[in-house]
Amino acid sequence: MTPIREVPAVAAALLVACAVEVALHLLSLPRTARAVGAPLRQGGGAAPAARGNARLGPRGRRRVRAVRRVMRHWPFGDTCLRHALVAGQRLRRLHPELVVGVRKTGGVVRAHAWLEFETGLYDPLGVARAYLPLEPLPGEEGT
Repeated sequence: MTPIREVPAVAAALLVACAVEVALHLLSLPRTARAVGAPLRQGGGAAPAARGNARLGPRGRRRVRAVRRVMRHWPFGDTCLRHALVAGQRLRRLHPELVVGVRKTGGVVRAHAWLEFETGLYDPLGVARAYLPLEPLPGEEGT
């Protein structure tokens, strides 16, 4: 059961999740990421292995808990991309960047999304270090 003091944060996360779901169907990923306040990183930056977990204050931790509660019950799936976008919006004052990475395992290419901050990364699955961040193709930056 959600403590009463966290209900506003959960309600806000729910509204953001609805907006993100619509945006993912109507807009490109870079535009959606910019709209929520977590722009898609277009190359550069440290590899995830070199970054630790982001240090969040009490307010940030409360917002992350709310996002986890909402996404755990999200009817369209708790994908890492949705989770990162919703968390990015809720933590936008910390200036997050959305990072999408890939890895090849057993001949299958897999993708993963997480957030990076100046203080580290936010990856609820804890697997970002196994992925290589995508680099933009020439001429596709900022689309």
